[in-house]
Amino acid sequence: MTSIEDVIRIAVSAHEGQKDMVGNPAILHVLAVGLMGKTDLEKKAGVLHDVVEDSDVTLADLRARGVEEGVLEAVDLLTHRSGMSYEDYVKNIVNSGNETAIRVKLNDLHHNLWRAEDALNTLDTGTQERKDLLDEIMRIAAVHDRAERYIQSAVNHRR
Repeated sequence: MTSIEDVIRIAVSAHEGQKDMVGNPAILHVLAVGLMGKTDLEKKAGVLHDVVEDSDVTLADLRARGVEEGVLEAVDLLTHRSGMSYEDYVKNIVNSGNETAIRVKLNDLHHNLWRAEDALNTLDTGTQERKDLLDEIMRIAAVHDRAERYIQSAVNHRR
């Protein structure tokens, strides 16, 4: 079984050199999502939630590194694969009933919305490139907001 430090090392290596839309190191996002977790499974899955999607690391690689099945199941659900609409991806997470994946996705959405708000408040709108980036951030924020409301509604309905 891997420790939280082990999965952080995996994520740091996998995301090395990657940047988000506004130029921040991608590792900061996955660490933030991991820190938002309440259980060890949520923390580990949060740190690893973008590894398979955004690097050449596979679920088999993670399994070989000793990542436990509960984390692997959540990471598998959290990996948005090409060809799947974002709406179907979110519905798949919710319909799985996997509480770890659902909580990590909510944490991911919360952090993404916070990052979008921060970017909107700090980016200069003077150039067309920046205006285009702000438009894209606003579009993504709207999609994430709808996804968050869908997940919250589904979770509340189950209770």
